[in-house]
Amino acid sequence: MMTKSFYSFMQGIIDYAGMFPPANLELTPAFSNYLDYINSDDEWMMDKFVCSMRSFEEITDTDSNVYKLLQDYDSKRLISFSLLLTGGMTAKEFLKSLEAELKFIKYFTDNNTNTEANSFEVKIPIELFERHNANGLKTFLNDCSNFLDNFDMSKSIIFLEPAVNDNYEFMFEKLAHTSAEIENQGRFGFKLRTGGITPELYPSTEQAAFALKTCKDNMVRFKATAGLHHAVRHYNDSVSTKMHGFLNIFGAGVLAFSNPLSLKEINDIVKDEKAASFIFTEDEFRWNDVPASAENITKARNEFVNSFGSCSFDEPKDDLKKLNLL
Repeated sequence: MMTKSFYSFMQGIIDYAGMFPPANLELTPAFSNYLDYINSDDEWMMDKFVCSMRSFEEITDTDSNVYKLLQDYDSKRLISFSLLLTGGMTAKEFLKSLEAELKFIKYFTDNNTNTEANSFEVKIPIELFERHNANGLKTFLNDCSNFLDNFDMSKSIIFLEPAVNDNYEFMFEKLAHTSAEIENQGRFGFKLRTGGITPELYPSTEQAAFALKTCKDNMVRFKATAGLHHAVRHYNDSVSTKMHGFLNIFGAGVLAFSNPLSLKEINDIVKDEKAASFIFTEDEFRWNDVPASAENITKARNEFVNSFGSCSFDEPKDDLKKLNLL
């Protein structure tokens, strides 16, 4: 029997990214899968459809097969997109493309009332983290915020993805702290790439823990992408490295939100490879003896740990079934 705490933990936690590795589906079958998922018994775990702006433009093409799927969709639940913006190598390039893409998105969603697109993901120009560019990031975020206002998209959020390199502590802290300083707080989130198809794309547990703690300390919303097909951290032969688990990453986030955890304690949760450490009762989630009530889980998910992109919906569910959680 599903517990209240588990439902709170998993509700709307997965953004379906079926077009991305290793699934690499074409747009039409990926979008068809998403429509099936949000009308299945497990729809409560599924949130948004992740696609690039190029794919989104194809969806909006009235002559395309995928547009027909959208037009034939008949449900009270909205089709919800998380769109990968084009961005740019420089702040100037980024802002130019942002204005054009927001204008396009706004026009489409206004004229297709069964859709919404209020979540965006994009890599942030690395020039904004240069040591001499002290106020560049804040100016950049204010400019982005103004564009959201201009297109009446004030309730949208842009998840900004920093590079994960040897300078990660400085970059993560600067992004989280500056995002929290913006007047319209909540418009910017932090996106961490948690894996991929090669070992070097996987951040260390220390890097993942630092991202979580920095975002929590600044109350900046966090999302993850890639490499979280499985519930618990483990060694995976297909990528020849240890893969992060979504119970680890989001469990650490929920528990850090609910308890004054140190960076070491958060890292201990992120790197734990024992499924038995993660316990769901009716009223609380625990990692060993560190608890979070069902109420705090819901609050953490709404205000802090947002979702993760996955090219598979079946693999996370299969893992949960093996753990007798689903």
